[in-house]
Amino acid sequence: MTIADPIFKKSRPSTSGMSLMELLVTIVILGLIMSISVMSLGSTHQAADDQKDKRNAQEIASIAAMATAAGASFIVPNDEQATIANLRDGIAPATGAFRGRTFRIPNIQDTEIKGAMRFLALNDSFLQYRQDGSNSP
Repeated sequence: MTIADPIFKKSRPSTSGMSLMELLVTIVILGLIMSISVMSLGSTHQAADDQKDKRNAQEIASIAAMATAAGASFIVPNDEQATIANLRDGIAPATGAFRGRTFRIPNIQDTEIKGAMRFLALNDSFLQYRQDGSNSP
């Protein structure tokens, strides 16, 4: 052992933890990932609502087509909402093979009808489904 060798060596503190900078970078990265995922979920929710509205519109148009074919009178000229309300409440043809058979849209609320109306168009004597959401014929 020489004089230059210290008797007691200074020990460095262990660096098993994270530094403040590493912690901040991790938080920023997690924040970016979270914001991207929240935006993605928002668009997924809108797409799900659109699909629900389309399915409701298809159901309404299908029941309207059956009721029209059976001879039921439910169309309110120039009023899609009243026409759909007639179907929601139920309508039965007065004559023909389906006399007494009630055509009804089951379990649909006013808010669901309003969403479905984007995909329906009322033409002279029938209610038509529009896949693109345009109400013009």
